[in-house]
Amino acid sequence: MSKASLLLLGVLSMFFAEVFSGASTLWFLNPWGLLVTMPLYLGHAAFLFNVAVRWSRTSLRHLYFLGMMFGLYEALITKVLWHGYPDSSGPQFGTLLGVAWGEFITLVLFWHPVMSFILPLLAYEVLSGDILDGHERLLKRSRRNLVGLLVLIVVGAVFQSNGAKFNASVSLGSMMGTVLIIALLNRLSRGKSLQSLVLGKRGMAALILFLVILYGATTVVILPERLPTTWPPYLAIILWYLVSIGLLAIDKPSALKASSDQAHLTARDLGILAIILFCATAFFSLVPTASYAILLAFFISLIGAGAVLFLGSLYRLSKTIIRAGP
Repeated sequence: MSKASLLLLGVLSMFFAEVFSGASTLWFLNPWGLLVTMPLYLGHAAFLFNVAVRWSRTSLRHLYFLGMMFGLYEALITKVLWHGYPDSSGPQFGTLLGVAWGEFITLVLFWHPVMSFILPLLAYEVLSGDILDGHERLLKRSRRNLVGLLVLIVVGAVFQSNGAKFNASVSLGSMMGTVLIIALLNRLSRGKSLQSLVLGKRGMAALILFLVILYGATTVVILPERLPTTWPPYLAIILWYLVSIGLLAIDKPSALKASSDQAHLTARDLGILAIILFCATAFFSLVPTASYAILLAFFISLIGAGAVLFLGSLYRLSKTIIRAGP
């Protein structure tokens, strides 16, 4: 276990989830961002990765199912899955069993599995050069992956610009400052590998204790008036934890082994993409009219993306089970 490596994973999670969404601007200058938000992402990413390793569930599909549990923190901690986003008057599209289903599909079925967990881990793999078998298809230098990365850059630039209220100095400062921290931690964790993220028994016990305290404290401190007063909303969240665990349990294990494919993205490639990201952020911060239309389109499409990802994962899992036979 390497502390610098764990911090790197945590900041990568913070970068893709919070900075790209525009939810956190200049978080590294904000006590709440440093003491609550970043540790929240670090704790969840480290815990779920260690669960993946211990349970031999490290394929992209496994990480997606684990990432769904990541997203469920938006219930007890932020109350978004029950009451809608903090700046809204309520759920976007109403509720089902007391759960804001639009926010649920967006956050639990797409944003947190992909942006908070899978992408940070893939970026860590590129920086460490330790690519897991099965992950290389998303990390190859291919036209398809390049298009996906450019779309991702536009999403991050538009959302961060909007979150910074189109203040270019704030949006660029958020992006550049976070990338600078990532570069520093990458240098401090030289020689890192995926094994550097694996905790021992004491480390896992301490991490679990931290998460219990975090959930307990934030449940009563952050918008406690938004906690449901009936039992169905709580039951729905508990059931989804069970669904996630059940899907992982019936899926076949995966080996924690490195890929032999060397034709993948490198740290230099990520540096070039970061420069493109800075340019895109500056552009969308200075041209709000272009940002609004793209922002609305992306925001609506996230619901569809969440549904497609989840149903696609179920379909591939069913094919795996059928092929395996009785």
